Amino acid sequence: MKREFESKHLMVIYHSNIFKVGTHDLLLGKEQINVFECICERCGHDWIARREEAPIVCPKCKSPYWDKPISNNSANQAVLSYNTLPLSKIPQFRLIGNKYRVLNNLSNIIRRENIEGLTFFDVFSGSAAVSRYFKKSFAVISNDSLYFSYVLQKALVELNEYPDFSKLNFGNLSLIPEERVHSVLEYLNMADGVEGFVYNHYTPASKNRDGIERMYFSEVNGRKIDSIRSMIEEWFKCGNIDDNGYFYLIASLLLAVQKISNISGTYGAYNKTWDPRAKKLLSLKFIEVIHSEFRHQAFNEDSFEILNKIECDVAYIDPPYNERQYIANYHLLETIAKYDDPIISGKTGIRNYTNREKSLFCSKRTVGSALMKLLSSLRTKYVILSYNSEGLLSKEEIMEIFERTGLGKPNLYEFPYRRFNSNHNSHNNRIEEYVFVCKGTK
Repeated sequence: MKREFESKHLMVIYHSNIFKVGTHDLLLGKEQINVFECICERCGHDWIARREEAPIVCPKCKSPYWDKPISNNSANQAVLSYNTLPLSKIPQFRLIGNKYRVLNNLSNIIRRENIEGLTFFDVFSGSAAVSRYFKKSFAVISNDSLYFSYVLQKALVELNEYPDFSKLNFGNLSLIPEERVHSVLEYLNMADGVEGFVYNHYTPASKNRDGIERMYFSEVNGRKIDSIRSMIEEWFKCGNIDDNGYFYLIASLLLAVQKISNISGTYGAYNKTWDPRAKKLLSLKFIEVIHSEFRHQAFNEDSFEILNKIECDVAYIDPPYNERQYIANYHLLETIAKYDDPIISGKTGIRNYTNREKSLFCSKRTVGSALMKLLSSLRTKYVILSYNSEGLLSKEEIMEIFERTGLGKPNLYEFPYRRFNSNHNSHNNRIEEYVFVCKGTK
């Protein structure tokens, strides 16, 4: 598939392939400059390279194999019978703690630790990046207490085939599932906007309704979000689309929304001036469904309440690291995913939520006991825990908690990582990512 967009000074044409390399043609007088947009399959670094040909090495990790997925037969590593996805197959979602840039590190650690098994439990799935990355390797069980994350899991992980959409009354719908998906997305993109909940409360039009001029979305995009989301809901209620189609389309909308949101990082605040990306027109994009021989399951439950239901070979834990509650920071994604017309309040129009929806991992007072309880309750052969150097717990405290649970001292891996930054003025954006690995009690 080829997709292209045009800006005032630049025409960019992307060709989908495993390298995610594109060619940008920029005309300056008579001089043509060719540049390549690249993502390293080794370390996840992305950059723009001005060359006549694809770069020879990654400028960050210096690997000459930057455009090749890591082989399962790497030297000095156990040969395991699983395959991970290339990074180009993982949608990038703007979320605190998104593990997109460390996926290959996790894969290397699993190989180095000789971890084998059939089931992989992603306890805090978030953007679903880790679950999707491993869906061809394991039967993935993904979970998150936030509903918008559940939607992403359903579409990006659980689906092994494209939604049917054959019940939609469109003229001349293709018999090929992928082509039907494209037709449905095009139909939604072309639909007239409506003035609904998002338009009334999260665009400048909110000044008339709430007395507060919120600037999360332009008025045009607010109407488009309402139009698309209400149409998806109506199709589902009328039986024109099934669960697979429902979650696929909402996931496509969520991925599109975060690309035109007028925010610096999270939805805890909106920008006071319009970010250039917020001026772009929202457009649903095709999500590739990755076929897997495994059956996957997505859950939308509290992490502690689901533990007695799950027994697995590998449990991956990526809990919140700091005091910022996800339900508050991503309230707007939650509202669009649920589309439930919630009671909202305050300058940012945050949806009401209860103490039960708050994470114990976001409080210095409760995070230690929460991790202790979680580790003690897991029924798994292997435990993998991600954390970082800016978390509420130090690596020494985490090591002690592992030992107090009876799991023993874990192996610790450390590597540099770029901080999720909602403040563009911050200069210190390098932190250390920690990965703790040990055997479980199963």
